[in-house]
Amino acid sequence: MSNPNPYGKVALYPGCALDGLGKGYDVSLKLVAEDLGLQYEKIEDYNCCGALEVKNVNTMAGLLLPARNLSIARQMGANAVMSACPGCHYSLSRTQYFMSRYPKLREKVNVYLEKMGEKGYDMQLLMIHAVEFFYNTVGPEGIKSKVKRPLTGLKVAPYYGCLYTRPKAYTLTGYMKMKDDPERPVFMDELLKALGAEVVPFEAKTMCCGGPHVYSDAPTSIHLEARILKEAKRNGAELLITDCPLGHVAIETNMNKITDAYGQDLRMPLVYFTQLMAFAFGHSPEEALLTANLTNPMSVLKRYL
Repeated sequence: MSNPNPYGKVALYPGCALDGLGKGYDVSLKLVAEDLGLQYEKIEDYNCCGALEVKNVNTMAGLLLPARNLSIARQMGANAVMSACPGCHYSLSRTQYFMSRYPKLREKVNVYLEKMGEKGYDMQLLMIHAVEFFYNTVGPEGIKSKVKRPLTGLKVAPYYGCLYTRPKAYTLTGYMKMKDDPERPVFMDELLKALGAEVVPFEAKTMCCGGPHVYSDAPTSIHLEARILKEAKRNGAELLITDCPLGHVAIETNMNKITDAYGQDLRMPLVYFTQLMAFAFGHSPEEALLTANLTNPMSVLKRYL
């Protein structure tokens, strides 16, 4: 088992997704963290991180929104901020990068924070993703010890998305031992193997799904999502396992449109990695909100009940 707590106090930044469309992710994250004896504290008065796009409209707002969340986390006494959404992880990490690198910019952001009634951010936080949290705390061996329903024979394709590790200057992947490989991440692969599942070869694991443009440029999103599903199908996956609520919802929402556009049945159930962990740990499909997913994974998972 890995170090039970290499991070100190962890604050969870839920973002808009975990309190909305990613509710199954939020619920299952809590379930498996409790099962594993891991603790984190939610940032209560958080605001939107800017959802990737604010920076393109207003540079200062794109830094100030994440900086306020970081300031609140420090006021909670946190040493690390965990995001379950790679988009949020990107926004928070980007702000950390720019405030660390440019002192005059940091000073300006902190002046705005103080005008808003918050403390200036002291740059003492480590940004982590939920996949890293589980991998670096209990690790695959700790997860294996909690499995009550071994998922033997289940073929899965872990889809990390494009922002889980990139850009590495922001996420520090490749720079620290506790960070995943920036180009070929494996942490989620190892967590899934610990559940007994078979991880299929999957070259699309870090490809962009076009999620932020699912409405503004639907044809491009559908094309990108089709590439991911085709690759997963080609390698025999039964489930696409996600760690990104934006990508998860975008692909689920477009599933039928993708099949129509390509004249090929590319439909496949999507499951958050924490939902699959909760199921393998013995929780019911209802407890893990598996039955609330738009694509019904129980057609595949019922053989393990």
